[in-house]
Amino acid sequence: MTRPLRIREALFSFALLALGASEVLAANAGPADGKALLEKNCGRCHSLEATGASPLPQAPPLREVYLKYPIDQLEEGFAEGMGSRHRDMPQIQFSDDQVAAILNYLGSITGVDPANRAPATIPGETPP
Repeated sequence: MTRPLRIREALFSFALLALGASEVLAANAGPADGKALLEKNCGRCHSLEATGASPLPQAPPLREVYLKYPIDQLEEGFAEGMGSRHRDMPQIQFSDDQVAAILNYLGSITGVDPANRAPATIPGETPP
């Protein structure tokens, strides 16, 4: 009877180790991870660099999108899938960790740290 308990303990320990490793990986997600995500999912149409035109002329460079929209709208858009009037644009949903990595990358190429970006304000309200 002690053998099943050891297997159960080993599985539990493995699960804790895997959970801890995923948290460490998420905490270490940086601009390079964000760039890789954007290259895989957005680079076919959008410019992902600090300068230069997009491969698809109608697709705005993501640096411009980053600077144009309030940070909370970007976070929500990347997490829920950006909407577009362009029917061929896929609705890609990113995890919170992926969104953070993407915003860190876009902040690194624009020189505007996402932590310093203001959220959207309601007309008549003063930002916090």
